Amino acid sequence: MSRQELWDAVRVGFLGAGHIATYHSKSIRRAARDLDFEVVRAGVFDTDRGRAETFAAASGHTAMDSVDDVLASCDAVYICTWTSEHRPLVEAAVRAGKSVFCEKPLATTLADAVAITDLLESTNTINQVGLVLRHSPAYLMARHLIDGESAGRVMSVVFRDDQFIPTQGHYASTWRSDASKAGAGTLLEHSIHDVDMLHALVGPIRGVSARQSNFHGHSGIEDVIATTFAFATDDPLATPQGVLTSVWHDNLARPSLRRVEVFCERRFITIDGDDWFGPVTWTDSDGTTRSIEGPELVGATRDFVDGDPNPDAAFLRAVRRGVPSHPDASVALAAHRVVDAMYRSARRDGASVIVGAASVMVRSVTAEDVRPLRLDVLRRGMTNRTIDFEGDDDPTTVHLAAFDDAGGIVGVSTWMRRDCVDQPGRAAVQLRGMATARHLQGSGIGAEILAAGAAWARCNGAQVIWANARDAALDFYLRNGFEVVGDGFVEAVTNLPHHRVILPLA
Repeated sequence: MSRQELWDAVRVGFLGAGHIATYHSKSIRRAARDLDFEVVRAGVFDTDRGRAETFAAASGHTAMDSVDDVLASCDAVYICTWTSEHRPLVEAAVRAGKSVFCEKPLATTLADAVAITDLLESTNTINQVGLVLRHSPAYLMARHLIDGESAGRVMSVVFRDDQFIPTQGHYASTWRSDASKAGAGTLLEHSIHDVDMLHALVGPIRGVSARQSNFHGHSGIEDVIATTFAFATDDPLATPQGVLTSVWHDNLARPSLRRVEVFCERRFITIDGDDWFGPVTWTDSDGTTRSIEGPELVGATRDFVDGDPNPDAAFLRAVRRGVPSHPDASVALAAHRVVDAMYRSARRDGASVIVGAASVMVRSVTAEDVRPLRLDVLRRGMTNRTIDFEGDDDPTTVHLAAFDDAGGIVGVSTWMRRDCVDQPGRAAVQLRGMATARHLQGSGIGAEILAAGAAWARCNGAQVIWANARDAALDFYLRNGFEVVGDGFVEAVTNLPHHRVILPLA
């Protein structure tokens, strides 16, 4: 094909020819009516040759014998296989110099999602991910209403997503019961859309606490997950909070449905029913209630999206023009980081996890184990190198350390049964020696240790946790639920300003 022909047409190939490939093929057909260039249907490959031939007959593509054959036939490729194949197929497409549309989720693991994103960005590959709700009129309108000056700040979000498990019905994705192909269940395979929408509506999610269940008995495939989360904010006292519940059930009479409730200070917004056409309803503090849906909603939001309202048209236009597309892998990776934190929390029965925190395991250790990091972090640059605490060796004292994947200690803390002068008569635990390896500070390891320590304290009857906190670390304690009490003071050993902080447990 000549350079001029390439300018006038974009050749599109498909890897995978199942339900989601058919969805995109139909979307491309609708988009092509308004494009000012030709979309050429190139090759399609599927491990099920019959499925590829059926797809080809319906779409105008040509069934081919291999991935390489498809890549040789196209300028841009849609990757619509089961999730475990996404990384090797993205790598093959990049080697072949093709633009990439990759279905969500990017990968079965966060590590592979990071690797895919790094590859696409380092090679400047035009790419888009199938987070199609970024183009949804319903969510675009909700975002517009949230941004309105009269709404005030977002206070909370309640998000429920339910769908019959897609191993049946019109989805017929039997591979979604196989964790080696899907990676996980309703959260990763379906509600990563919801996490992305929470980012789009409100902003980054800072921390999560999740629990999951398995009713269908497919190993590694959760079918219920419930999460509470907090958004990132500059104001620790006014942090938007949220709840996400995702369910895969067996009620085939019920379509895939979402309900979203957003409480702002002076506006209440709901999205109920169809993901695309609404309705979106809102009530303001003056008592007025309005609702918009269907064609009216589509028309009202047409200019709210950056690019073409049809996500497939937006991708193809970007390919033709040689410009970045949206939402790309970096957007998807942000959602993957939240999902990873949710699964880590669920594996620990709801323990709080900071999004983006290093993957660590917290467990009990000896006083000797925690002292080297105490010395390096808490006594760095000081003439007083005393690092042994009175009570270190008491039988009721517990030392907790966070271990990285290589088995090294990257965070430490010590928990002692000590009365709290500000909470007389209440069972109390003093937190001492809190330290995180200097190169990992700010990564959330401290929050992981606090969560583990608080869980231990609760299980052992404590009603309050207290600590003498360096003023330089007060923001950390405030972000994690502590309160400052009393006047500041200069601690004798370090000669640094401190305040006492407390965390009520009951």
